[in-house]
Amino acid sequence: MTLKQKINTLVGSIGAFMGVFVFIAYIPQIIANLNGNKAQPLQPLMAAASCLLWVIYGWTKEPKKDIILIIPNATGVILGFLTFLTAL
Repeated sequence: MTLKQKINTLVGSIGAFMGVFVFIAYIPQIIANLNGNKAQPLQPLMAAASCLLWVIYGWTKEPKKDIILIIPNATGVILGFLTFLTAL
C-alpha cells in the first residue's frame, strides 16, 4: 500500500467515524420530540434523503462498494428519518 493510499484510508476512516457522530447527535432531538418538544422536521428529512443517495452511490461503486462512505450515511438515513418521524 502506498503512502497516498494509507493517507486516504486514514482520512476516510476518521471521516466515517465523525460522520456517525454527526448523526448520533440527532438522538437528543429524538428524545425531546418524544417528550412533546416537537422540532422542525424538514432538516432531518433532507439529511436522511441526502444520506440515502450517498448510500446508493457507495453501494453501487465499482469495482467494489465504498464501505467508508456507506456506514456513516446509513446511520444518517436511520437517525435522520427517525428524527423526522418523531418531529411530526
